[in-house]
Amino acid sequence: MNESTTQSTTTPATDKPQDGLPNDAQSGTHDSPTNGQVEAPTPGTTDATTDLAESTNGKDAAPEVFYCANHPDTETLLRCNRCEKPICLKCAVLTDVGYRCKECIRGVQSSYFNANSTDNIIGFAVGFIVTAIASPIAGFIFGFVPFFFGIIIAFAVGSGAGGTLAQIIRTSVGKRRGRYLRHFTLVGIILGIFIGSVVGLFGFRINPFNLSTLMFTVLSTITAYQILR
Repeated sequence: MNESTTQSTTTPATDKPQDGLPNDAQSGTHDSPTNGQVEAPTPGTTDATTDLAESTNGKDAAPEVFYCANHPDTETLLRCNRCEKPICLKCAVLTDVGYRCKECIRGVQSSYFNANSTDNIIGFAVGFIVTAIASPIAGFIFGFVPFFFGIIIAFAVGSGAGGTLAQIIRTSVGKRRGRYLRHFTLVGIILGIFIGSVVGLFGFRINPFNLSTLMFTVLSTITAYQILR
């Protein structure tokens, strides 16, 4: 009787799990390989995921490529800022307000230049007559002025004389603007200076080739050409 009592008393407790709890919870141990620490993400994984998301949202999308309206086989990224037509570098004209196609440039110029067909001839004739008369007169005046003072006078009045000549020519053509008016006028001015100088030299013994006269002639011609542009 005593032996059976002793055996029942010393029998070890079984490892039977408690109801509702797993074995590792009951024993207080876990099978996690990190022992409760949070595993760090793999380097580069976050950046790659972010880049993929940005690419998906269209942030890294390539610019749209067009084909030139005049050269269909040529790719371009340019558009005319007036008519929005795709243009390549061969067709683009750089202006103060950006790139434009040649058609728009010609359209603007056509509305700006309003000269008649006879205005070029009138400009040539007026430039020739005025300079043919003025050249020997200028040579005669500068022939009596000392060299140093002649240079000063040529610089002082040369540009003003050119401006006056340009206004005379503009008035003769009704202040209309021509695409080639300045070119015809320039030819007339140069030819008038040459004829006037020859007449002054051989007819009145006036030397038109002194430095003061040449400087006056060059300044007045350049000024007139610039104003007529």
